[in-house]
Amino acid sequence: MPAPRDFEDEQTITFRPPAGWAPSAPVEESVHVLFLLDENGPAKRIPLRTLPAIIGRTAPAEVVLPSGTVSRRHCQLELRQEQIVLTDLGSTNGTLVDDMKIESTTVLQDGATINIGGHRLRYHRRGMEESAEADALDRELDEASSYVASILPAPILSGPVRVDWFYQPSTRLAGDAFGYQMLDQTHFAVFLLDVAGHGTGAALHAVSVANVLRQRLLPDADMLDPAAVLASLNRMFPMEQYNGLFFTIWYGVYDTVARVMSFAAGGHHAGYMMPPPRRQPVPLSAPNPAIGMIPDMPMTAARIEVPAGSAISLFSDGVFEIVDRSGRQWGLDDVLPLLPASAAARQLYDQVRLAARPGPLDDDFSVLLLRFP
Repeated sequence: MPAPRDFEDEQTITFRPPAGWAPSAPVEESVHVLFLLDENGPAKRIPLRTLPAIIGRTAPAEVVLPSGTVSRRHCQLELRQEQIVLTDLGSTNGTLVDDMKIESTTVLQDGATINIGGHRLRYHRRGMEESAEADALDRELDEASSYVASILPAPILSGPVRVDWFYQPSTRLAGDAFGYQMLDQTHFAVFLLDVAGHGTGAALHAVSVANVLRQRLLPDADMLDPAAVLASLNRMFPMEQYNGLFFTIWYGVYDTVARVMSFAAGGHHAGYMMPPPRRQPVPLSAPNPAIGMIPDMPMTAARIEVPAGSAISLFSDGVFEIVDRSGRQWGLDDVLPLLPASAAARQLYDQVRLAARPGPLDDDFSVLLLRFP
């Protein structure tokens, strides 16, 4: 049997921490991210999951910037004592950090900008939880963007109407949408719409409206009648039921036998026809209010003959609402002289991009070029 314990000999020791003491919190690991700042669209997020990482023109570089101004092994990023260090690897054109050329190695501060050839990147340091949320959001935006791209029609290279287009969102998801199809053997319908605002809400609204038109889900409207189509859309999409969202639209129906285009515009600027031999653009304007703003509004339409060899340009206001390199705000009249000279939809974008100030355009850029042989 064990000897009885002497409780008088026992003591209780209480620990009293000094003033201001607190238990140390676990240090959250960091994730290092580059954002590729592209003049032609939204920034691309590049998590640096493996370090060290080479930035270069071709693989096996971990970050590939395919450009003749970038060396094959241009520079290297590595982690030293929880800091990202950038080293130029003897590149031909050098590496700039915050617009200063580095001689060899420099530590990157959060928010630092890096110029590599003609590319501009921004470095950020993020927490693990924040980075995981950004990864999930990236995946969702990529899926949504892929879906939006999937509903855009293919260009038409032959037939009574040939169609070329160019589409460049200003953010990951655009509020522009367009489409075209044969309604029957002799009537070709085309539309271009632009939802006010940017982001996910505007993109989803644009897709919803586009799908209604693509699938002809306007039971009370004759799809051959542009005025009836706009009136039906106005009844179906009142802004008070769609979180205040409204949109502009240009909708036309071309009779391939009579060579007549019927059209109506709901809050949208005119389309422009260039008769041969590419003379002054002729406005195709049948103005009505934007869709969703005024309930039960009667709509009007117009008609025009389309001579053989003509072209019609339809575009969103992001094509002309730019600030040029001199700081001047453009208007519709500034882009009209470019239309006759644009042999392809991409050519119009290239001309506007050349005139605009550096950086992504302020709004989505959508242009349809229709040709009538």
